[in-house]
Amino acid sequence: MGFFDDIEFEEGSKRKNLNKEELIRALLNKSERIMPDLDIDSIDDMVNYLLEKEEHSKAITCLNSLLDYFPYSNELWQRKAIIFDHKGDYKNALICFDKAINLNPNDEESLINKGITLDNSGMFTESIECFETVLNFAPNNIDALFNKGLILEKVDRFEEAISCFQKIIELDPGHKDAYYEMGYCYDYIDRLVDSIKAYEKHIGIVPFNYNAWYNMGVVLSRMGRYYYAIQCYEMALSVNPKFASAWYNKGNAHASLGILTRAIEDYKTALMYNRKDVYALYNLASAYEQIGDCRAAIETFTKAVTIDPSHYESFFGRGNCYYQLEDFNKALRDYDKAVELFKENPELWYAKADAEYNLGRLSESISSYITVLTLNPDNHQATLDLANTYIDAEEYDEAESMLSKLIGMNAAWAEPYYSKAKLYFLKAEIELGIKYIEMAFTINPHERFSFHFEKDWERVLQFLIARDN
Repeated sequence: MGFFDDIEFEEGSKRKNLNKEELIRALLNKSERIMPDLDIDSIDDMVNYLLEKEEHSKAITCLNSLLDYFPYSNELWQRKAIIFDHKGDYKNALICFDKAINLNPNDEESLINKGITLDNSGMFTESIECFETVLNFAPNNIDALFNKGLILEKVDRFEEAISCFQKIIELDPGHKDAYYEMGYCYDYIDRLVDSIKAYEKHIGIVPFNYNAWYNMGVVLSRMGRYYYAIQCYEMALSVNPKFASAWYNKGNAHASLGILTRAIEDYKTALMYNRKDVYALYNLASAYEQIGDCRAAIETFTKAVTIDPSHYESFFGRGNCYYQLEDFNKALRDYDKAVELFKENPELWYAKADAEYNLGRLSESISSYITVLTLNPDNHQATLDLANTYIDAEEYDEAESMLSKLIGMNAAWAEPYYSKAKLYFLKAEIELGIKYIEMAFTINPHERFSFHFEKDWERVLQFLIARDN
């Protein structure tokens, strides 16, 4: 349906090729004499020409001149509505659509375009209702079904959206966009096999859609089929070599397979096309860290936090690298920053506690371990570390209480017994110390060694201290 089908223009108009600028001037000057000689193509060309130049006001004025001459043309009202929509004036667009629909209540095109404007203005419920109005009298209208499906997808009603796209495919088995959107919906509701099938159908029709290859790669990665995912990313990159997200996700797939040197190259290439991609920088730095290149990792984490000072993961990652290099002061500085950004993360507090311990700041370390356990009460290793820190701080009663609780919760775990043995030896309660180290050896018989405590007490204590480290 054309925009001006209800205007009876002359087929052989002498102004068939009327110059657009001349037509615009005539309409702006309200030259009525040209009206009978206009043809549809000239008006469409003129309006599209103004839209391309974003001269919305001129376009509206020209259409107003036409509406003065053809006030009952729902096509003109619809076109005017589309211009308002184009400029983001949704209120006036909806007013014009309503006038067009009042002139022709069963005008499917006006109703569909009104639905699109309602979507653009965030009125999703009303938009869906508009498409359903069309489908009530034209149940096989593919445009209405497709747009309804898109809105349902947007409001997370994926099963209903899939039903719309399936109906479209029944009507038009070659509808490539319906397969594409189905692939997205199935992915979102974790029907990953169905998602792959939908994307394969789409690619069978449009083999060079790099976005579809990329999306299929993402789904395959979610399924753990990383080799196949890499093939999909490579297909996407063969069509669009500058597709940064495909390079990034290809790097993730290589990293998941443990092929870190390839992952590093992929992340570097992604950063060539998107230098400020913090996620690519973070993953590149993490890959460097995994291969033991802490210096390169620190440099890359630093780039990430320079771009995004709120990226706590990169502060944490850089802190871990400093920790591995035994630069505990710098590690603690980064952990403090990470904690400042995300106070509810027990892992960050745990790292901070360990760094503080290594710096001999025992009271601060104890406080940080307590925070870990406040956030994650079931972390038994953190409870053990806190108890050992209490021992080092000579707060023996607190340590003994925590170790007794640990043994009560997990009698088959040897570590609390070793720590309790150390505690009693330090308190000069030798018999209890020997009792608990023997209990630990019963659980871990492979660690048992013969000793006479009065002669070998230094050896025993060094053994117990080494376990803490």
